[in-house]
Amino acid sequence: MSKYEVKNNIFLILFEGIKIYFSNIDKFFLYMLFPVFGQIIGIILSFVLTLGLADKVIAKANSMTSALLMILLLALPGLLIFVKAFWDYMVAYVALNSMTEGAISTGKVYDFQSHNEVATRRTFQYVIFLLAVGILSSIASSIFFIIPGIILWIYFILVFQVFTFEPELSVPDYFKRSFLLVKGKWLSTFFLMAILVFFTIFIITEGVTVVFDYLSLTDKVASLFNFVTYKIPLDLCNQMLTYWHLPIITPDYISKTIFYCILSFVVMGLTLPIRSICWTLWYKNLENSYNIANSKSTRSSAKSKKSRNDDKDI
Repeated sequence: MSKYEVKNNIFLILFEGIKIYFSNIDKFFLYMLFPVFGQIIGIILSFVLTLGLADKVIAKANSMTSALLMILLLALPGLLIFVKAFWDYMVAYVALNSMTEGAISTGKVYDFQSHNEVATRRTFQYVIFLLAVGILSSIASSIFFIIPGIILWIYFILVFQVFTFEPELSVPDYFKRSFLLVKGKWLSTFFLMAILVFFTIFIITEGVTVVFDYLSLTDKVASLFNFVTYKIPLDLCNQMLTYWHLPIITPDYISKTIFYCILSFVVMGLTLPIRSICWTLWYKNLENSYNIANSKSTRSSAKSKKSRNDDKDI
């Protein structure tokens, strides 16, 4: 693995991943800007245009059908921005793996378009693959399958790396290959995932939240979402909560919740390169270990077969 070769140890993987990320942080940050903020801008734009102008549209429309059509047209620009940003975000899941391989061999990250083509030149296969990942994720998140779902997802956590580096495989084979690579290293893979999620999402999100609170910016930023929350009818919900002696929900509370959710999404998106780098390094190491083990097994089988043949000749 050239100058970035590391041993099969999750802490060395983390150290190497962080080093690669911060040595190219400006490029990774710029690369993720539109995929992350484009989704947020698209959703907000759709809500602003539809909620802000819905009353006027309905008042001037000749029928409910024409009113709904006009509202849909108002939401369309934001939806198009969101869809484009979402697609770029999903492309980043494999493009960042390719960038990591470039950083491993050259120490630099460049030519984003060629890395994006890892997914875009196989668009149909990638869409089918994403649908398979989405279906399995939905099943795994079900309350009836959450424990076995987590166990299986750890086995399948390298599927994006397999898609990137083993394009000759089929969609089912991506999952089989990831399973084989993680087999025997499930616990180490689980700890690597837990550490990455904890430090790249939870800790950074909490840190940014503390800064916003210290600068008294949380309420000011959260108030920007009041145009949505003050239109939500909360009376019936609060009546039920009051009956059960539970705290009522206020528009300000919802605004803050939206703010924290957006903040978490931004942190999760901008730190995606760190996680992709670490998973690519982990994939490379597990692949190397798997190939060595298979090579030894093959040589052992060949020697055993030769020995049996020699015995027969005697």
